[in-house]
Order: sequence, then structure tokens, then C-alpha cells
Amino acid sequence: MPCWACSYLILARMCAMADRKEAAAWLMALSMIVTAVFSHVFLPKPLAEAQARANTPLEQLFPAQFGAWRLDPSSAALIRPAFEQAKRFQMYDQVLERTYLDAYGRRVMLSVAYGRQQSVGLQMHRPEVCYKAGGFHIANVHAGEMALLGRKVAVTRLFASMVGRPEPITYWRLLGNELMVDEQQFKVRQLSLGATGAIPDGLLVRISSIDDEPAGAYKLHAEFAQAMVQAMSPAQRQRVLGW
Repeated sequence: MPCWACSYLILARMCAMADRKEAAAWLMALSMIVTAVFSHVFLPKPLAEAQARANTPLEQLFPAQFGAWRLDPSSAALIRPAFEQAKRFQMYDQVLERTYLDAYGRRVMLSVAYGRQQSVGLQMHRPEVCYKAGGFHIANVHAGEMALLGRKVAVTRLFASMVGRPEPITYWRLLGNELMVDEQQFKVRQLSLGATGAIPDGLLVRISSIDDEPAGAYKLHAEFAQAMVQAMSPAQRQRVLGW
């Protein structure tokens, strides 16, 4: 092959390589632009209405006294700090912990946790998880119902215990403004919202008492919750129960 032909082939190959490099550079730049646009448009975002809920202090949602129940500041130590680990990791935006006392000397503990972002990787811990991490033995976790203002509310009940502290627990959870029936519904709803690019907020309401007889304690929890909900405004009930 003549030298001029070899030189032509080498030059053509070099031009082709330059074209490929330029095309690759343009393709890389285009992909970066597309990625940036999609990240901005489809980046998961908190629900719009969650901002208003986040700005409402929990103290404004739960009355300090109602019916026969009053705050019992002298027994604040009864509330075990089951939320402490979650607080350290900033899992909750707000936490409210109170002890109430009625005219018969019965005490009930109310613990409420609010988290602005309940994504798959970051969500509030259920009591059966928190208490177990705190050294409690967990038994008889089961679904239950409470009749509040003539409506049935799905709750979860369990019995947590450690030496000198038997604690029956009743709790319910909201995802966004929806009351969740169970963990399966919570996960399904969480994933469906996530698929649309929305990150819901969440509220967990826990009622408990020191009692070695769970059946009687659960009745007390229902009585307490009924009195509390009756004292709430419609807006407060909507926030706490989803209706």
C-alpha cells in the first residue's frame, strides 16, 4: 500500500476517534443535564399539607385536662424515655409525654411522636420495637379496636414488662392524615406515596399504664381515650384520628 494511502487511513481513523470522543462528551453532558432535571422534578418531597401539621405544636392538640383527668406533674418519672434513641437520631420532629391522674388515683401515660418525613428508610419506631430496645420483654402484640365517639378505631395492643414495671400499651398511627389499620397497610401506603414522589408525615399516639392485668388496663385506656377525644375540637380530632 502506498505511503500516502496509509497516511490517509491513519488520519481518517484519528478523525473518527476524535468524533467519537466528542460525541461521548456531548452524550455525557446531556445525561448530566437530564439527571439534574429529573432529580429536581421527581425528587421525593414532603406532602404539602404536612408543613401545616409540622407547625402545630403537639401541646395544642392534646388537652391538659378533660373529664375526670388532670395532668400529674409529680409522676413524670413514670414515663420511661422509650423515645430517647429516636431523638438522638432526629427521627422525630416533636415528642409529647404526659402523665394524667383521675379522681380515683388511676394514672395513665400519654406519649405522642410526630415525624415530618416517614420514608421507607426513616420512620418512627413502633412501641414493640422501642420497648424491646429499652430492655423490656414484649408479649401478646395484637390488633384491637376502641369505640371513640361511636366509631371504631383500629389500635395495636401489647404487654411490655421488666422487673418492677408491667406496662400494657395501646397505640395507633397515622400516615399523612390517614389512620393506619396495621403494619401491612402502613407499608403499602408508604410505598404508594413514595412512588409518586411524596414523603408523608406520621403521628403515633401511645397510651399506657403500670398494671399487671392487661385486660383491665386496656379498658382503662379506652375510657381515657374516649374522654380525651370528647374534649377535642373537630380540627384536633382530624389531626389525631384522621376523621
